[in-house]
Amino acid sequence: MKLIKILLAILGIVAVLNIIIVVVFLATFDANEYKGEMAQAAQKETGRELEFDGDVSLTLYPRLGMTLGAMQLKNAPGFGPEPMLEVRDASVSVDLLSLLSMQPQIDQLVLQGLTLRLQKNAEGKTNWDDLVQAAEKQKKSETKSATDSGPGKSANAQSDSGLAFAGSFGGLDVRDVQVLWQDDQSGEHSRITIETLATGRIVKDKAFPVQLNLSVQSEDRLNAMLALQASALLQSQRVQLNSLLLTSTLSGKQLPVDTLDIKLIADIDFDLSGKTLGFSSFSTTVQSRGGVLENSKTVVSADIGLDQTNKILTISALDLQSDLAGESVPNQKISVGFSSRHLEMKLAEHSIDLQDIVLALNDNRFSGHIDVADFARPDVRFELASKQLDVDALLGKADQPEEPVPAQKEVAEDIEIKLPMEMLRKLRLDGRLGIDSLKVQGLHLDNVQIKFSGKDGMIAVKPIAVDLYDGTLRGAVEINAQQAFPAYHVSQQLSGFRIGEFLQDFMQDDMISGEADLTIDLSTRGERLSQLKSGLNGKIGVKVTDGALKGFNLRQKIKVAQAKLKREKEPQFEPEVTDFSSLELSATITDGVLSTDDLDMQAPLIRVGGKGSVNLVDETLNYLVNAKLVATTEGQQGGSADELTGLSIPVLIKGGWLSPEFDVQLDDILKAKLNAKKEKLQQDVARQKEKIAQQLAEEKQKLQAAQQKQLAAKKQQLKKQQELAAAKEKERLKAIEDKKRAELNARKKQKEEEAKQQLQDKLKKLF
Repeated sequence: MKLIKILLAILGIVAVLNIIIVVVFLATFDANEYKGEMAQAAQKETGRELEFDGDVSLTLYPRLGMTLGAMQLKNAPGFGPEPMLEVRDASVSVDLLSLLSMQPQIDQLVLQGLTLRLQKNAEGKTNWDDLVQAAEKQKKSETKSATDSGPGKSANAQSDSGLAFAGSFGGLDVRDVQVLWQDDQSGEHSRITIETLATGRIVKDKAFPVQLNLSVQSEDRLNAMLALQASALLQSQRVQLNSLLLTSTLSGKQLPVDTLDIKLIADIDFDLSGKTLGFSSFSTTVQSRGGVLENSKTVVSADIGLDQTNKILTISALDLQSDLAGESVPNQKISVGFSSRHLEMKLAEHSIDLQDIVLALNDNRFSGHIDVADFARPDVRFELASKQLDVDALLGKADQPEEPVPAQKEVAEDIEIKLPMEMLRKLRLDGRLGIDSLKVQGLHLDNVQIKFSGKDGMIAVKPIAVDLYDGTLRGAVEINAQQAFPAYHVSQQLSGFRIGEFLQDFMQDDMISGEADLTIDLSTRGERLSQLKSGLNGKIGVKVTDGALKGFNLRQKIKVAQAKLKREKEPQFEPEVTDFSSLELSATITDGVLSTDDLDMQAPLIRVGGKGSVNLVDETLNYLVNAKLVATTEGQQGGSADELTGLSIPVLIKGGWLSPEFDVQLDDILKAKLNAKKEKLQQDVARQKEKIAQQLAEEKQKLQAAQQKQLAAKKQQLKKQQELAAAKEKERLKAIEDKKRAELNARKKQKEEEAKQQLQDKLKKLF
């Protein structure tokens, strides 16, 4: 017991002595004497003048500390008289009892009224360039000193990592901090104000609160308010921010909206040893009002992890929901949803993998996966499927047929269709898209199945399979981006679809109706609409059955022509419709000009053929239709056309294809009428010639029969004599025939080899 009492007494005496020493030190120490030394040190390190506007003082109780008072760091030459940095009040203290226990604990660091002025002059020089240069010079000097001291010391310095500290820190109390930015080149002036930056006592392995409030003002371009609060935990190899709540409000002309509100909630875990960063229970809400959007709200939630060592970003349970409303939004309102079970981005390999994704646009939903590897040379693989997609409803066009655009005489603008050629040359693509029900541009399509592929600048969209209007579409689209300008090839086959319903939905005008088959094989190249038109080449085939043509009545045109021939009054107007049982034609397109000469239309009492051209470049046509009456029209809408029956009646269709002119060629009808009489006389002469030829043929046949009878008798007499000679001759002929057959087979084989070689040479040239 005595020993313990003695030890306690000794400790008490030591403590009293320490207190006496500190009191004597404070009573005799004048911190202001060291202001000059601190200013000289600042001048040496920065080349700037450091001024103290207040006294530097020490405090003893209840905490040992230092108060620096007001001070300022001068600006760089040429940037004005105002200091670059000025502080109104700064102080730091140490708990006195912690000194006595030999475990010093720093109390709060207080900083108030700090102003930092950052500037860039018209030549692009900043007022901190000299400080950066001084810091780099100091760094080089320290590196040289560390090298000179030997590798062991340097290695120890590098191995020191983590948040190794002893004791505790009373925290930060920072208030009224302003960072001013002035850019004389752009004329930009901004201000960042930190109203509050405060923490609780910072102790290792013990949570403490963090609070931050700041604002940003950039004239009238951008204004922002930010508030942050969290519970922080510091460990030797880990930093955690729990219950993080960040709220921000932004406004200004730089934003497309009037105000933007952001709210973020998360728990953040940063592992220093494993170099991983995790965001659990991450959720952010972004709301806007005014501007391009009347209002919007977007909510994103996920669990996020970043492995800095392996450079892998993973996002699990990603869910995004966004509601947008306003005049600039299609249909003035849209809801967008996106979710993914697992997203993995390999930063080093420049790849991203999205699994089990769901994309929702209002009532339309897509599901599938997307995998993108190597962003520099993208390798894209995807598979997306949807039950329904109503593009018209998304764009606000549902049940709102567009008004037809009136024909204009002036030349339309030459539209540029420019593709990202470099990206297409690098792109590798393998994807599939399936839509059970699709509505676009008024068209209703079902069972849409499309495959995408691409490599080395060759992009293919094939096969394309679609069911539409009781018919089927099978086809392909290919893009060749290997040359300077893109080249396109389109092949499509439509069969059994109702073309009238198709045109009514697409153009609100069923100018032709019926059940149609259509084949297309076209190619072109270029980056402008005019180039694509003028470079168009290929073939088109059309067949329509049980249909009608709107816009003109061919029978009516013929009746008008008949009335003019007879100098009678024109018949009454009839509906501008021409019915037909079948219509077929094939066309060849060369350099943007479509040509056809095999039009064949079968209509009641009329047969129609035709030939001509359609210029796709200047959108004009020049087509001659030849109609022929095959029976009287008596009883069919009245009148008689017997005088024209059997005649070819030409109708010239020319002009712009949106407003063509129809001209019945009366002169050609008269010529046809005379030609018909001439043809009848020629037919009579032909019949007489045929009768005489038949009689001559009969006489010739009788003479030939008699000659054959005489020859048969002679053959009978000489039969026995010729049998031996015939047998020998047969053998000789057989030998000759065998020889010729062998020679022919040899020649045939030689020609086949030559043809095969020529084919191989051509294939080599093609590929």
